[in-house]
Amino acid sequence: MTTLTVPTSNEEWGALISSLKDSLPEVYPVYQTPLPSSVNRYIDHTQLSLDATEEDIDKLCAEAAQYNFAAVCVRLRHVRRAVTNLQESPECTVACVVGFPEGTHDTMDKEKEALDAAELGASELDMVINWPQLKEGRYMDVYTDVLEVRKGAPAPVKLKVILETSQLTKDEIIAGSVISSMAGADFVKTSTGFKGTGANVDDVAMMRATVELLGKGTKVKASGGVRSAEDCIKMLKAGADRIGTSSGVNIIKQLTGKETQPATPGAY
Repeated sequence: MTTLTVPTSNEEWGALISSLKDSLPEVYPVYQTPLPSSVNRYIDHTQLSLDATEEDIDKLCAEAAQYNFAAVCVRLRHVRRAVTNLQESPECTVACVVGFPEGTHDTMDKEKEALDAAELGASELDMVINWPQLKEGRYMDVYTDVLEVRKGAPAPVKLKVILETSQLTKDEIIAGSVISSMAGADFVKTSTGFKGTGANVDDVAMMRATVELLGKGTKVKASGGVRSAEDCIKMLKAGADRIGTSSGVNIIKQLTGKETQPATPGAY
């Protein structure tokens, strides 16, 4: 696709989103999955409980280092401890949630949270989109919200934008994916895991197809309810490049045959 001009009104956004929707394939591709021994590098090992203790974060980071996960994902107050814990594991980065889990925080507050996380050493940000505004068709406001966070913590910090897909229609998921990618998101992500159902294969496949039409290199993260090796492989086949889960250790154990509940035969 030729380079797209960023829309300057809700109407222009609506026209772009509609055009891209019409360009989506009728059947989504099935992607080749990595070898079981490589799936760890697709996992964001997650601990986002409000009650998480320092000991919980230490355990999370120890597991992430042991299994060489892509990242740990924590709240802002735990970023410094996670960064310290992972100093000897440079391949495992620290992600921090922003505007979590509601997404309705003021943009300036989100920007500050993102900047604070980056200054503490987070190299990835998982920001919740203002999905109520998205549902209202306030595309300019949604774009500005994502863009300001992107500008507040510029590359090489990675930005993942959480759409909260369980609260959106298919058209709204497409809209959120388009706006996020155009605003500079490195990933569009399905869910917080705190509201409604989590990721599903159809949404992941549609999100992947949508961002590929834009050609900006945006990827997809599937999160929320991904608890087994079978779930994980399904999401990777649908086009996810990252998996957010608190069950990363069990997933790897299932894939490597070290778990009493093995992955479903034929899951690959």
